[in-house]
Amino acid sequence: MKILTLNINSIRAHAESFIDLLRGGEYDTILVQELKVETANFPHNLFDEYGYNIKVYGQKSWNGVAVFSKYSIEDVTMGLPTYPDINARFIECVINGHIRVINVYMPNGDTVDSPKFPYKLEWMRAFTDYISQYVNSPEQVIIGGDFNVALTDADVWKPANYVGIAIAAPAAREIMQSWLDSGWTDVWRKMHGDEIGYTWYGYRGRDTVGNNQGLRLDYFLANPAAMTSIKHCEIDISPRLAAKPTDHCGLMLKMD
Repeated sequence: MKILTLNINSIRAHAESFIDLLRGGEYDTILVQELKVETANFPHNLFDEYGYNIKVYGQKSWNGVAVFSKYSIEDVTMGLPTYPDINARFIECVINGHIRVINVYMPNGDTVDSPKFPYKLEWMRAFTDYISQYVNSPEQVIIGGDFNVALTDADVWKPANYVGIAIAAPAAREIMQSWLDSGWTDVWRKMHGDEIGYTWYGYRGRDTVGNNQGLRLDYFLANPAAMTSIKHCEIDISPRLAAKPTDHCGLMLKMD
């Protein structure tokens, strides 16, 4: 099974490039973030012909997550159970009867002195509590999405530019590192060692992609049970290079 996670930065604005991705059929399951459309208004008609089951937890103008899969999607939970939240940032389900997938769009937090930053940390701490039940489970569990955290300075093209920015804040990094310390694996980093790889390139500036001026904000985490089946994890830059691109690359996971 090949799974992709992708922040689409508006499913309507980037529908054409997303349809190209579906039409290509390379991915069996796609986790999508930042839909920017309400659940009831999600444009199913644009995507139904490509053979994917779809589950959506949307929100008008902001946030929103969805799961597309060629396999069955069951046991769906919308919203982080340990954190009452008006924002659509979390959807969990079981794919093909045996792989539990959690798709997240974590809060950005803006800057460390912003009123949005405490919300980011509260959400991440609640997420910590929730995922603790799965880390040592015999069930294969995958967490994918836009975490809005650059875990280390190696995940930031120019660390000096991000001092005081929430995505690189020590407090956020510490929470995410606690997940790895508890037994979750950062799959891309595990498979690529000290390699530099970014999943986000801003629209501003000259050729941020060509100049490799990016951030690693998108991740797959796997529990030990899932790691036994994972073969590859690669950055798919094609969504960022589309004619009308999102500002994120995709991240691909291949499992037996």
